[in-house]
Amino acid sequence: MNRFHLPKEVEIVEVGPRDGLQIESRFIPTEEKIKMTDDLSDCGFKAIQVTSVAHPKAVPQLADAEEVMAKIKRRPGTVYNVLVPNYRGAERVVNMNADEWELMLSVSDSHSISNANKTTKEALKEHEKVARLAQENGVIARGGMATALGCPFEGRMPIDKLLYVIEAYESMGIRYITVADTIGVADPKHVYETMVQVQEKFPDMKYNLHLHNTRGMALANIYAALQAGVTSFDTAIGGLGGCPYVPNATGNVATEDVVHMLELMGIETGLTFDQLIENASFAEQLVGHPLESAVYKAGHSNKLHDAPKKQVKQAD
Repeated sequence: MNRFHLPKEVEIVEVGPRDGLQIESRFIPTEEKIKMTDDLSDCGFKAIQVTSVAHPKAVPQLADAEEVMAKIKRRPGTVYNVLVPNYRGAERVVNMNADEWELMLSVSDSHSISNANKTTKEALKEHEKVARLAQENGVIARGGMATALGCPFEGRMPIDKLLYVIEAYESMGIRYITVADTIGVADPKHVYETMVQVQEKFPDMKYNLHLHNTRGMALANIYAALQAGVTSFDTAIGGLGGCPYVPNATGNVATEDVVHMLELMGIETGLTFDQLIENASFAEQLVGHPLESAVYKAGHSNKLHDAPKKQVKQAD
């Protein structure tokens, strides 16, 4: 008897060019960021988060956001997204021709103050202006929720705090919510219960899950989210990334690891594993350090090797 409740397809949102690179200490040349984004576009992603309009002093790696957005090649059918943390950033992004703005704030007050020098309530108030500006410019706005599944300073977030933020986003006319495990502390049971509860309370919203693989549970959490009915996930090529304002931050769940798992389960993503591995290889050259991706190191699990003609002598 089949007890799995799996969708036929999911949407993968590639965030490598933004969340993947923002923590890198060495400045990545602008032309290399453009090439990275263009190569990822060629993979056929339905959506790519290209950059952020965070203050350049806060995230110097993405200070070239305007130039990157001006020079990337736009693939028909791909949505190009920019992270917008505040109204000042929104004023910058207006002229970048982004298809979507992802508003981002922290669900926990302590992380919000650390990240944006505002409480969650104050950040939401500012996002009301950002949402209006997006509507005035005919741009779709997503509502992002950092630390939704755990805060480095406050621990697990009460469900009421998530519902409070979602309700505020709904009042702004936003219908797409990203729930982020910014520090990689969520477990499958927590993910499943959280996503069931938010969908029951706000069933008209579309939900996306943004997971970091800090403690190696991201793939298990994706499986739990699939069981809860979530069909959209943020991933970063090679497992790059991490939040600059989180102690001991590590990368996002690797795009190729997620696609590999979903492919084995018969779930379509519209992406090709071998092409993703090529992009991961470029990403590794770009950042100059080993990737976190498991299948980049080990290869596809369906790959077979020539059998030895005789017993292989084992080393002592």
